Amino acid sequence: MRRRVACLGVLACALGSTPSRATAQSADSLFATGVRAYKNLEFDVAAASLRRDLARLSAAGAPAADRVRGLAYLAAADLFRGRRDSAVAVFRRLVMLDPRYRLDRLVFPPEVTSVFDAVRLRTKTVAIVVPRDTEIPVQGGAFRAWLVASSFQTVNVTLLYENGTSFRPLYFGPIGDSLEVQWDGRDAAGQPVPVDRLLLRVASRAPSGELATMLQLPLDLRINRPDSLPWPAPPADSELRPERAASGPATRAFVGGLLLSAAVVALPVAVGSHDTPSAPRVVVASAVGVATALGYLLHRPSRPLPANIRANDAVREEWQRRVTAVQAENARRRADVRLGVHAGDPAAIEAAGP
Repeated sequence: MRRRVACLGVLACALGSTPSRATAQSADSLFATGVRAYKNLEFDVAAASLRRDLARLSAAGAPAADRVRGLAYLAAADLFRGRRDSAVAVFRRLVMLDPRYRLDRLVFPPEVTSVFDAVRLRTKTVAIVVPRDTEIPVQGGAFRAWLVASSFQTVNVTLLYENGTSFRPLYFGPIGDSLEVQWDGRDAAGQPVPVDRLLLRVASRAPSGELATMLQLPLDLRINRPDSLPWPAPPADSELRPERAASGPATRAFVGGLLLSAAVVALPVAVGSHDTPSAPRVVVASAVGVATALGYLLHRPSRPLPANIRANDAVREEWQRRVTAVQAENARRRADVRLGVHAGDPAAIEAAGP
């Protein structure tokens, strides 16, 4: 009964596992059986195990870094099995997968490393090293791609439209170990890029001039323009003080003064008295009238109010300062246009003809 339960548990674990778990394992654990068989000189067992593990990784879409170690041991096992052509083909596949890879000479003997070196020298290909996402200023910026060569060769680096026609050549010439290629984000005429997708193609040529391999990298492009800032609103009427005196108070004071003068002159008549001399009344009425006229002139309607004018000028100057700052910031933002570049996955294309 216990054995049945244990078997059912093992079966459930096996059914619960998914193929994606293979990619979660390290390359060392995946190739452990094949590497152990290789070290025990069981080259047939090693080759079969390594091919099975590599097929599993390829089906799972594992990155190149997870496969190159298995390819190295597989090529060495084939070589010791007497299958040199198969070993050369595996080494060529390894170089095409990662031109930067080098065999560990402390692990593999000279008869293996010499074959690998010969294959690497004959195989003309490069690796394109770029960030997955980057942004460059349209004015004065540069998109940089680092090319790493398998061996000395001549390369032709070109940007293409999606339909394969040439957009702009970038470099044609020799490359030793590595080379940096730059693109300023413009076409051959110096104009901003007019499309949202280009292809970066690197064609490798043999010393004879024959086209050996091509590597193509899709680039998705987008223009990033910063949003401009809105202008600050001008000062509201509620923020400003009146700059001229109103006419109501001066007019009321003037009318009041005239009425008071008339009252002074007419007061004795109104009360029925005829004994008070008229000259003093006239003098008083005249004095009131002069004071009224003087007060009206001093507080005449629409006269400027200097204190309020100074306060309003300060408010307007502050608003103008903010407008100038926004104008400068918007000008900087208009000039700070950036080109966003998203790099896809490279695809290797082998060519047999020129």
